[in-house]
Amino acid sequence: MKAYKTNLDEAERGQLQRYFHATKARIGILTNGHVFQFFTDLDEVNKMDEKPFAEINLLNLRKAPLSQLKHVTKTKFNLDELLGIAEELKYIKGVKDEIRKELTAPSDWLVKEMAQRVHSARRIRAQILDSFRRIVAEAIQSYIADRINETLDKAIKTVEINEHDHQSNEQDTAEAKISNDIVTTQEEIEALYIVRAICANLIDSDRIMEKDTKNYCNITLDGEPRQSFLRLHFNFVRKKKIAIFDQDQPEVVSVKHPSDLYQYKERIRKALNLKLEPSRGSEQNNQDFMLETENSDDVVSTQQETEVQFVLQHIRGRESEGAAIGELLQVMPGKTRPQIQRMLNRLQASGRVHMKGKARGARWHLVNDSQSSNRIPTRRS
Repeated sequence: MKAYKTNLDEAERGQLQRYFHATKARIGILTNGHVFQFFTDLDEVNKMDEKPFAEINLLNLRKAPLSQLKHVTKTKFNLDELLGIAEELKYIKGVKDEIRKELTAPSDWLVKEMAQRVHSARRIRAQILDSFRRIVAEAIQSYIADRINETLDKAIKTVEINEHDHQSNEQDTAEAKISNDIVTTQEEIEALYIVRAICANLIDSDRIMEKDTKNYCNITLDGEPRQSFLRLHFNFVRKKKIAIFDQDQPEVVSVKHPSDLYQYKERIRKALNLKLEPSRGSEQNNQDFMLETENSDDVVSTQQETEVQFVLQHIRGRESEGAAIGELLQVMPGKTRPQIQRMLNRLQASGRVHMKGKARGARWHLVNDSQSSNRIPTRRS
């Protein structure tokens, strides 16, 4: 045991060496209270080695071989295993010391070895060695810097990944918390079933769904938030309310129980019908179009007739190759493709034009008199 500030590498070791010689001890420890050096007699039996096989600094345990020295402890002491570890640690420490020396000040051997490997000269002369000494030293420092940068880049990426994962976890936790805050009550479920019963004669009841939020519950068509036609204010409110989106007033009315929805069944059906009107309007347009194609010559207005004549004139000018819808869109910029398509369908139904080809390659042609007289009228079904 030496004084705390003693440099153990320069300390006198005679007493510890005499213990090795006079006793059968195989392990010796020299310490100043915070640095511990471990010795054995690997080089010569009963004679302490000049250099320790391991060293532990309590102020810097990062480099300490703690896992290898567990056999020094009383509970796990095993002399044979410890001597094997001591030999391995001794040589590892020796190789590290030599590598450190080479990296700090490259030896003649290393300089010559590197020159022989990379220089084109067949014989490495003293002049080449002198110039290569600086090159090898700079190459070593550059390599060390590259490795440090690689390690830092990996550490930075790891930190970024961990931060991203942490943010994602926080976001997931927040979303989960919001989701957990939304509770669909039994009264809201009951109200949904009542609305489905009220509207059962209008659409399939499965298309009526609920979209619950923290403050209210929407009754929607096909689960689409924009297709909400009824809103239930049943959460944390003593006086329950519903909002009916049927364009009538008052929009918001009070209810005491979900069964009170039956009092507003006509308004609820009207609100649903307003959401259904676009699709039903499309169906009605199809029906009107079918009737229109049967009697197109009788119901075409003056403006429509002018447009029809313009279309026929353009098709007549393109009779050899036919006219495509894309051309008609260009010459009639005020019309949409569906409008021009309906016009052509009416003309085809009345036997005035016919189509050749399919899809984008389709072309429209005029029907001559012989084709018109032999044409069998058809009706859309």
